Amino acid sequence: MAITAENVQDVISEEVPIERDHLKPEATLEALNIASLDMISVMFALEDKFGVVIEQDDVKDAKTLQDFIDVVLTKDAQKAS
Repeated sequence: MAITAENVQDVISEEVPIERDHLKPEATLEALNIASLDMISVMFALEDKFGVVIEQDDVKDAKTLQDFIDVVLTKDAQKAS
């Protein structure tokens, strides 16, 4: 099963104390107040739930939630091929 943007947003909402409806793709991670430690927690949760491995280097340039989601979806697609 492929990961969806909604799956990623659900995991972020579970791991970071933030309301799901605040997770707009265009929002910056900074504006959402998502710290780097929060992102590490999210990356571990994504690995546990979906088996996709995301390294810190993979998301170092992610500025918006959509940037992060795009990285996750790309890594998931690479895993499947």
